[in-house]
Order: sequence, then C-alpha cells, then structure tokens
Amino acid sequence: MPVMAARLGAGEFGRLSFIVVWAALLSIIVEGGFLAAATRVAVSADPAKRWTLAQQIFTARCVLCLPVVLLAIIVAWSVRKPSVAAQGLNCWLDASAIAALAIVLGWPATWYLQATQQLNRWSRIEIAVHLAAVLLFVTIAHSVATYVLIQGAAAAALAILGWRWLYRDLVRSAERARLWSCSQLVPGLRLGWTMMPVSIAGAAYTLALPAIGSRQMSSAELGHYFLVDRIVRALTAAIDPVVSVIYPRIVHAFENGEHEALRYASRWALFGGFFGMFLLTTGLLIWPTALRFLPLQSGGMDHDRLCAIFMVLGLLLPMLMGWKFFGYWMLGSGRYDHAYRLCIVIGAGIGLFGAAVAGTTGALGLAWTAIASEAGVVITAIAGVYLTRRATSRMS
Repeated sequence: MPVMAARLGAGEFGRLSFIVVWAALLSIIVEGGFLAAATRVAVSADPAKRWTLAQQIFTARCVLCLPVVLLAIIVAWSVRKPSVAAQGLNCWLDASAIAALAIVLGWPATWYLQATQQLNRWSRIEIAVHLAAVLLFVTIAHSVATYVLIQGAAAAALAILGWRWLYRDLVRSAERARLWSCSQLVPGLRLGWTMMPVSIAGAAYTLALPAIGSRQMSSAELGHYFLVDRIVRALTAAIDPVVSVIYPRIVHAFENGEHEALRYASRWALFGGFFGMFLLTTGLLIWPTALRFLPLQSGGMDHDRLCAIFMVLGLLLPMLMGWKFFGYWMLGSGRYDHAYRLCIVIGAGIGLFGAAVAGTTGALGLAWTAIASEAGVVITAIAGVYLTRRATSRMS
C-alpha cells in the first residue's frame, strides 16, 4: 500500500481505497460467518461430518455471491460523490472490481484448515502466493486496475487451492464427490447465520469506518486514513497465525473446564498485548524515518498527517492483539455467544455513529472513532461474561 500510494498519488489512491474497502466489507457476506461457526463444529467432527459441512458452505457461498454483485453496483453508483458518479464508465468499472474482489476474498477454506490444525502446512502455499503477488505489485502495478487484478488473482488462487486441499482430504469420506448440494443449502445458510451478523457487525467498526468516510471525506483524505489503517491492520494480522493455531486448542481446553480454558487464553492474551505494545513503540520510533524512504509527498501525501494518524490508530495494536484471544475464548465456550454478539453490536453502533459524526472532521476523527469502538467492544465483552456467569449461578 505505501508503494501504491507513492505511485498513484493521493487522489487515485483514494479511489483504490474505496474499491478495496468495499470489496473487503462485502466479502463478509460471501464468507457467510463460517470461519467462526463451522470451525467450532469441525474441530470435533469426523471426516463424514466435515464433508457435509463442506457441502453446506460451498452451496451457501455460491448463493451468497448473488446479492454481493447487486450491492457492489449500488455502492459504486450511490456512495461516491456526485462529481465522480457522473462518470458512468468509472462507476461500472468500480462496481465490477468491487464485486469480483469481494467474491474471491470471501471464498477461503480457512475454516477447515484451522479446525484440522493444518495451517502450518498450508502456510507454505499462502506465503508462496503472497510473495508472488508482492513481486507483481512492485514490478508491474502502476494503476488501480492492475493492483485489483493482482490482488484478485492471489485471492482466487488461495481459495481454489484451499478447497482442492479440503476435497483431497475428504472426498474418500463422501458417498458422492460433489460439493454442490441443493439439500444442504438451507442448513448451510442456517449454520452461517449464527455468526454472520457478528462478522458483519465486527466489520462495521473496522472496514465500515473508511467505507463511510468515502462518502464524507475527499479522496486524498480517505487515502491518508486508509494507508495508515492498512499498515496498522497488517501489523495486527501478524499475530493471526498464532490465533488460528490457538483457537482449536482453546476449544479443546474446555474439556478440562472453563477456568482452565480461560487461564490458557489469558496467557496468550497477555502475550498479544505485550507484543502489540512492542510493535507500537517500535512504530512510533521508526515511523517518521520509514516514510522518508517512499516519495509519498510527490503524490500529494502529507508525512506529518500520516504520523499524526498513526499515533492514534497505533493504539489498536495492543488492544486488538490482546482482545483476539479473549474473544476466541468466548466463542470457543459456546456459553457466551449472546455476550459476544452484544459486544460486537455495541462496537458497531459506536463505530457507525462515530463515523457519521467524526467523518466530517477528517482522518483523525475517524481514527479516534476506531479506538472508541474497540474500547467499547472490550468493555462490553467483560461485562457480558460477568452478567452471564451471574445469571447462570442464580439459575443453578
């Protein structure tokens, strides 16, 4: 993203931000909530049950792709400012890019690889694909269209290879080697629906912030916010491989009792928080120097503005890296689903309301909204666990 910002300039980078943000937001509909819902079921399922889950997810995702195409068209024509919307060809191109990218981003087989604890082997493929994509970005990506094509191709490759891996593992357990199954459509949608509202609400205070900002801010201001946001989210994602490995272990730890699982998750949450603080401190020290290596100012990007935004958004690093393990403990228990949904909805409400108000103040206002949303999630989650335990003890 920093390389693309330097090449495209603030205006075109803002357009790229618009496409990527809305594609990631709509991809949650295609993903269908299966990463959380199906993983929890697949952890303890036998191969035959996992094949049934695969049929449910495959069929449901095929159907969920349809509304995404319509929503992409609506977004491209209604969200952009009138001066841009008047350019019909650009709107159709943006709509096509958003729809295609959203669909391929929503099709990974991570739920299966995570549940079967094969992510260590799968990571070799993922690293190879991402390295190839980075090489292409650096060498040939000099336009918005080229960047979107490369990212879409990388996401599609990972989705196809992941489902091929799943098919190879499970096809022997299936009576029919067909992933599409009309009879599994409704059960699949029902399974995903248990967690899809949570996924959508969760995106409402992450991806939806720049999405709403795309309506209120100039392309240049959106580009400044999105660049810092992507860097912070990329640093936060550094701990995702650990979370993916730990989540099934948290689920198994509940076999020895809820307190044992909580102790296990808490140790990792502390590790995540301290690691996030380390990244934040390091980032604050090297950020100004790192920006000087890229000719961002030649494209209209303001170094001082980027530093000010990072000083706020960087607070997400310790918050998110610690919260992820606690959040997955809540999900893994199966006992705090209502509390988990509530905390995500509260965070979404804070984010959407704050973005509608703070978006008019620019990137810094949006950054503080992101911090307030995450803080609301954590506080509500702790309160929800406490109230759930209290209610359960009274009933018993």
